[in-house]
Amino acid sequence: MRIPIHLQREIARLHYYDPNNSDRAIAGAVGMSPSTIGSFRRMLRNQAHEWSAIAPLDDDQWRDTLGTHDRSIAQRKPLPDWQWVHTEMQRPDATMEQLWREWRETCPEGVAYTQFAVGYRAWRKNLHVVMRRVHRPGDKLFVDFAGRTVEIRDPAGGPSRFAQIFIAVLGYSNYTFVHAVPTQTTGDWVQCHVECFEFLEGAPCWVVSDNLKAAVWRRSRDELVINPTYRDCLHHYDTAPAPARPRRPKDKSKAEVGVQIAQRWILFKLRDRVFFSIDELNNELRRLNHELNEHPFKKLPGCRRSRFESDERATLKPLVQKRFELCDWRYQVRVGNDHHVEHLRCFYSVPSQLAGERVDLRTTASMVEVFRGGRRVAFHALLAEPGNSTTLPEHRPVAHQRVLEGEPKALMQWATAVGVSAQEMIGYHLNGRRDPANGMRAARRMRDLARDHGEDRFESVCRYALPLNITSLRSITSILTNQADLRPRAAMPPPRMEHDNLRGAQYFGD
Repeated sequence: MRIPIHLQREIARLHYYDPNNSDRAIAGAVGMSPSTIGSFRRMLRNQAHEWSAIAPLDDDQWRDTLGTHDRSIAQRKPLPDWQWVHTEMQRPDATMEQLWREWRETCPEGVAYTQFAVGYRAWRKNLHVVMRRVHRPGDKLFVDFAGRTVEIRDPAGGPSRFAQIFIAVLGYSNYTFVHAVPTQTTGDWVQCHVECFEFLEGAPCWVVSDNLKAAVWRRSRDELVINPTYRDCLHHYDTAPAPARPRRPKDKSKAEVGVQIAQRWILFKLRDRVFFSIDELNNELRRLNHELNEHPFKKLPGCRRSRFESDERATLKPLVQKRFELCDWRYQVRVGNDHHVEHLRCFYSVPSQLAGERVDLRTTASMVEVFRGGRRVAFHALLAEPGNSTTLPEHRPVAHQRVLEGEPKALMQWATAVGVSAQEMIGYHLNGRRDPANGMRAARRMRDLARDHGEDRFESVCRYALPLNITSLRSITSILTNQADLRPRAAMPPPRMEHDNLRGAQYFGD
């Protein structure tokens, strides 16, 4: 099967969530043809697997369990003249199946009936025919950024910033959410969705967006690549993306109209206002957004809020208790020969058997997770200082563990043989520091310095440095190089003379 693994997982998740969902609806979410979706779903029905059983499988286990190894070879079959099919379909009593049978008599090697029907429908979409869409409660949420921005002035007199206005409209009730963010980057885009879902107190089945980079990385005729961070956010809230087609604004007409209404009812009222922060702007947007949702419809009874409360709120999916934490992905990162991966100039360990392999990194504000073949193999707390590293003992090879377990003992035995000051210095680096790994490196380097300059000389330097609270490797190296401990010290001033005729402080009072 030539469907990528991550798309197979998404199709299976949507299938098991709602088995009655149409192939075309799922196809719109993952960017594939409905016939491919149908074939994959039939395979799932025949195998009768439960989602809870296949969801935790890694990539290899997934292929073995479902039998989705790539064994197919694409073949192109002749297609009919769609204009002829369309003309014949306008005649009374015409059916697509009858036209396909007549065409197959003249072209036996042509496409089968399913591809015939799908191809005709796809061709017919290019005709200028407007279809009226009917939205179900809780089905779709249309999102977009407004074309207008709002100036945010710097109180200190610096350059102004221009806030981006996020608009979200529910398809059924037209219930509207407006929020301002600094940019249209992935982080702000995801944050807008989190705020929107909390405002609605639920999540819809589908989120219809434009094709901005924060939502869609790449889109072609046969492939749709959703931004991984955006996909994780929607998956966290148990919803799915359904990006509109490029240059097809009617696919998200609700968002286009919502932007127009928001610009006329909200942004126009703010045309003469001066804002100095995003929070100040959002406070005003919330007030005007409430007025917009309370404004009565002209051709329908009630308003946006009443329609939402009565018909749509109950159909939304309940929110999860944990708020989505913004994450970032890095794919195909090579593991070094020391079984560590690099991220922002910090190094994190993985199991030693993965040295030289390629892994995926998922990072949040507090954690780094390492994935191999769809399975998490390591996770670490995010390091703040560049150049630091973290190594879990279970990730080391057995030989390395044995060396590390014996090296501190050997260093202490050497320092004890050198002298009391050297023992205190090495003991501090092995046992008194908060970063044992760097302490081990410092102790090892000091042993090398002692061998280069002599152990007696190193003992003398330690005896000089410890009373001055000097313990860093750089300082010890500088003392050895510059011989600071051998320089004559400044003479101490003579002690003050004591005499019975000298008046003390008590003579002068307070």
